[in-house]
Formats: sequence, C-alpha cells, structure tokens
Amino acid sequence: MPRLSLLRLLSLMMCLALWMPAREAHAQRQQRPAAAQKPPAEKPTYDDPSMLEPSEMTVDPAEEISEDSEEESDEGTTRAGRGKNRKGKKSQDDEEEAAQPEVREEKPATTVVETKPPPPPPAPVVRPPPPQILTPRVTDADLQAAWDKWQKAVAALDMEAARKAQTELVSLKDDVAALDMEAFSIGFIRAAEGRRKANDNAGALHLVEHAVSLSPNLPYARLALAEAYARRSPGDVGAYSREIKAALSVMLKDPRYRRPALADLGAVFLVAVLATAAVVVGVLFLRRARYFFHDFHHLFPRAAARWQSAALAVLLLIGTPVALRLGLVPVLLILLLSVAFYLSMLERAVAAVLLVLAAFVPFAAGKIAQTSAFAGTVAEDVYLLERGGLAAEPVAARVRERFEKKQKVEFAELFALGRFEARRGQMQEAITHYKAAAALNSIGHAGLMTNHANALLATGDQDGAARMYTEASATDPGLAAPAFNLAEVYRRRAAVAPDSEIGSENQKARDALQAAQRVDPALLMWQRPPDERLLMNRLLLAPAITEADMPPTDDPLAAQRVEAQLSRRLLGGGSGLTAWGLPVLGALLAIGLGFAGPSMKASRECEKCGRPVCRRCDKELGIASKMCAQCVNAFSRKGAVEARVRARKQIEIERNRQWESGVSYAFGALVSGAGHLFQGLTVRGTLYAFFFLFAVAGVLLRSGVLRAPYGEVPLYLKLAPLLLVLIPLHLLTLRGLYRRQNE
Repeated sequence: MPRLSLLRLLSLMMCLALWMPAREAHAQRQQRPAAAQKPPAEKPTYDDPSMLEPSEMTVDPAEEISEDSEEESDEGTTRAGRGKNRKGKKSQDDEEEAAQPEVREEKPATTVVETKPPPPPPAPVVRPPPPQILTPRVTDADLQAAWDKWQKAVAALDMEAARKAQTELVSLKDDVAALDMEAFSIGFIRAAEGRRKANDNAGALHLVEHAVSLSPNLPYARLALAEAYARRSPGDVGAYSREIKAALSVMLKDPRYRRPALADLGAVFLVAVLATAAVVVGVLFLRRARYFFHDFHHLFPRAAARWQSAALAVLLLIGTPVALRLGLVPVLLILLLSVAFYLSMLERAVAAVLLVLAAFVPFAAGKIAQTSAFAGTVAEDVYLLERGGLAAEPVAARVRERFEKKQKVEFAELFALGRFEARRGQMQEAITHYKAAAALNSIGHAGLMTNHANALLATGDQDGAARMYTEASATDPGLAAPAFNLAEVYRRRAAVAPDSEIGSENQKARDALQAAQRVDPALLMWQRPPDERLLMNRLLLAPAITEADMPPTDDPLAAQRVEAQLSRRLLGGGSGLTAWGLPVLGALLAIGLGFAGPSMKASRECEKCGRPVCRRCDKELGIASKMCAQCVNAFSRKGAVEARVRARKQIEIERNRQWESGVSYAFGALVSGAGHLFQGLTVRGTLYAFFFLFAVAGVLLRSGVLRAPYGEVPLYLKLAPLLLVLIPLHLLTLRGLYRRQNE
C-alpha cells in the first residue's frame, strides 16, 4: 500500500508539471486580444483613406488564425515526444488527466480598428446666374400701334398721353436698334408745321426734336430742326448752323440722298458744258461772220447781191443741219468750221475742246444714270433691312422667300436679313441666314461673325460665341465690337465660376474691354443697361453693313436708254464711236483749217476799222497787209486822199469801236464772259461763261432730275449757294469789261 501511494504521488506531480506550461500559454493567448482592444492614440483624420497609418489599417482574420494554429502544432509535438519516452504506455496519471474535463481554448474574435468618418465636404457656394439677355419680338404692327396711339392722343388734345406715346416710340426704336423711323419722323415734321402755323413754336420745336431722335440720319429732320432753332432765336447762329452741317453730312453718307444729289450736280455740269460750248462758238461765229460772208460771196457771180449770198450761207449753215436733225453739236461744229480761217490758234483750240466735251455729254449722262440708280435695286432692299424701320418686314419676307426657293441671293441680302431678324428677336432664323451668308464669303467677314456670335450668346451658347468673337478679332483687329462683346462673355462666366477661377475670368474681361476701348475710345463713355432690361440690342455691339458690302447698283439698261436719247438730240443719233467720232474729227479739222487760211486767200480783219482785208477785192494789197485798202489809202499813203476823207474814215473807225464795245457789253450783260470773248479774251471769257452758266443751270434745274424719298431739300438751300456765285460773278465781270473798254 505504501508503495502504491508513492506511485500515485509521482504520477500526480508529473501531471502538474505538464499542465502548468500549458496553462501559462493559455493565459498569454487570453491576454493578446485584450491588448489589441485598447483604444489607439488619436491621430489627424483625412478625407483620403490612403493617408491612414499602417497600424491603423484593418487586421486580416486569416493571419491571426494561422498564428494560433502554429502554437497548437508546437504544443502537440511536445506532448508526443514525452509520450514516446514513456514507451507508449498509459499511466494512471494519464488516465486521470484524460478523465478531467477538457479545457477548450477560445480563439479571439477578429477585431477591426475603428476610424472616425471624414467630415462632409463644405457645401458649394450657390451664386445667382447672370441676368438673361432679352430679345423682345417687336413687329411693324407694334410700332404702328404706338404711332396710332400718339395720333389719337393728339386728336383728343391729351398732351400727356401724346408725350407718353412719343417716348414709347423712341423706346421701341432703341429696343429694336432701328437706325431710323423715317415715316414717323416725317409725320412729326408735318405736325410741327401745323403747330408753327398756329403760332405754337415751342410745341413745333418739341415735335421736330422727337423727329430727329427717331431718325437722326434723315436730312429733312435735321433741316427742320435748324429752321426751328432759327425761328426761335435768329441770333443763335451756332445752333442752326450745326444742324445744317449735320444734315449735309448725313446727305453725303446716305446713298438714297447722296446719289440723287450727285446726279443733279452732274446734270447741271453737263448742261453748263453744253451751254458754254454754244456760247463760245456762237460768240466767235458772230465776231467773225462778216469775213465768212464776204469770202462766201466770192463763190457767186458778180451780179449776185450780198444779201442773197448771205441768206444762202445762213440756210446752209443752220437750216440744213436742223432740217436733217443732225443735233446741236453738229450745228456748232459747222459754225466753227465756217469761221475757222478767221480765228486765232487759241480760239480754235478752246472751241474744239468744248465741242469734244459736248460730244461726250451723252456718254457721261449715261454713266451718271447708271451709277446713280438706287430705287428698285437689291441695294435698296439691303438698305431698308439695315435701317430696320417700317416697311422692312415686306422686304425681309421677299428676301426670305427667294432664299427658300434656292434663287440667287447676294451676301449682303442674307447678312442684312439676319441682322434684321436678330434685332426683332427671331434668333434661330437669324442664325440660319448668318450661316448661309458665311457660306457665300470664303475669306471671312468680321462683322458677320460678330453678329452671328451675338445671336449665339443670346441663345445661351457662350462657348460658341466666345470662339466666334475671337475669330472675328483675328480677322479684323481694327473692329472693336468682337473684343467688347467678348468681355461680356467673360463676365458671365465669372458670375458662375468657382472661387479659384473668378479672378482669371474677370481679368480676361478687363483685358478684352481695354482692347476694345483702345480701338474705339468712344466706348469709354458706354454705359451698361440695367439688369432688368438687359436687351441684346442695347448690351452688345453689332457692326453694320459697310458701303463696301453693298451689292452693285449699276443699271446698264438705264445708261443705254439715256445715252441713246441724248445722242439723238445732240449728235443726230448713233452710239459709241459712231456718235462722238465725227464731232471729234470735225474739231480736229477746225484746228487744222486755221493754218490753211493764207493759202486759201481768206480775208482778215483790218486792225484799224475792222473791215475785211481781202486780196480778191483789192489786188494791190500785200500778202502780209493788216489793213484794208481804205485804211491804207487814208493813213499809209500820204496825199492819196483828202483830209476830210481821212477824218471821215477816222470817225467811222471810232463808230465801229463804239459799236463793238456796245455789242460786247450787251453780250456780257446776257452771259458773263461773253463780252470778254467778243473782245478777244478767250480763256478768261470761257471760264467766266462756264461758272455763270453753271449757276444758271442750277437755278433752272432746282427741282433735280432724280427724286429723293420723302420730298426735296428746301429750296433756299439750293438757291442760296448758286445765287452767291451768280450775282457777284456777273457784277464783277461786267465791271471788268467796262474798265477794259474805257482804257
């Protein structure tokens, strides 16, 4: 028994020796998860998970499981080794240990490091969008309704309502960016005339000022305002002279008024040339006709009387060309040829040049008619669309119909149509016609691209507008509108841009605006319209069609008709070389005939009495004799005649001089310069005659040959300059002629 107890004691001690290391290992495994569950030290949080520390990353559960399995395998190996030392026999202690309840090791649960969730991003700053660009749709009916409202207010003597209607008309005109409302302005001018007749000068002036505000490019409105200023205060010369100057400037810029004015001026010039040629040739013929009739009489028998030969000569010179309807220039040419033997070289040259100019009058008149035509042309349609006033809608419909039917449409027509539609709020139609116009212009047009970009910006396409503005500035750096409008695009972008981009967009806007102001300094005074009425026509610059963009207005048919009609009147018919070729040859022949006078034994003027010096009548005269036979006997040959005969001859010479002086003064009184021509001052007399006849032709043709729209320029504006030339010139030429005769 004691031996058996000792064996049990040894077995128990061995079991305790094996159990204690396993318990310590189990206790260590139990402490490891507890340490892992300690809260980590606080560290800064980041929005980006990649910025976490490696120790804070999530622990993979598979790694912990693998570590536990390795420890269990090591422990099992130790136990197996010990069992082998005991030769595989189960001891009682082992049985008791097996009989004890098995202690199951619990594996620690997988733990995840908890991180604080990132704070939510700050809410973006919401800015109000920029105000919308407005494109009001206004038609001619709306404009007419405002005009009818004014007429009704005036008829009802409601002056307050009339003033409101006037203001509404001006506002509508600015909303649609119309250049002129000419029909309304003419209505205001006529109403102002009625007020003036009723002695209401203040009301008349008010109406005329509204007429100018509606149509600043209407010459008649400017002239009516100048007249109103003159009536109000005649001493304020600067006020009405400024308006007259503005009216003349507008008239020279507007083709509808400039071309009729130039046609009238050209017609007056041509009439003056014809009249000068007729006066010069006529005076020279009358001055030398007695010598022609003298020599012409030698062609007939001695029995023929001088009056008979003279009558036949007149019939041949004038009657025959008139009967044959040769025209004015051939008649003048025949008269010049008849006296060419008796004229000086200078007289023949001046007369020949005038006849050549007269021969080209039909051709020049045809060119004037061709270049001054405007009414009924394509250019007039473009002009009306560009003005944007009343009567533009029918023109737009006509051009639109031709475009839709694939008919020929000019670049300027589509450009003007697009501008008219854009100003009236028809943006999609305008964009369509802008694209069609761009297809007809392969080199690029800065004005067209700018207007196209305006339409894109008004419809919300800011990127397309910015791109097109940039292209327009590159095409024409001298155009301020693209850069000015591009600044508006940058401003609108800056209004909705993030905080980091606001500065750059505003800087771009400032740079673009400064570039536009360098090109056009007038933009420094530009004021932005209020946001509540941010109309496209008031906000953006839209370049107008230039004179170079206008389609040609030449009318060859009109030129041919005018040239043919004047050729029948002046040249006897024909056209081209057949019409003016013969007068030119005749003028050259007249110059050459003067050199053949001595060989043809043509008579000359006696330097004493003015009678013909004819060798046929007095064969004793020398070839170079400058006096007739009577003067030679009376003054050269001593004792050939008695003293009383010589005195009578001297009296005859004085009478002849007085007669010539009277005739020349009469000619000078009729036409300035004609007296100088009769006295032998050819160049001076011709110039005087031309300027005098130019002024006379202007007075006679004061109604003009072409009518401008809405009436004519006031008569005093036409007559005043002409009379300022006519009267002093006539008086000065008469004074000079009188002094010459009495020297």
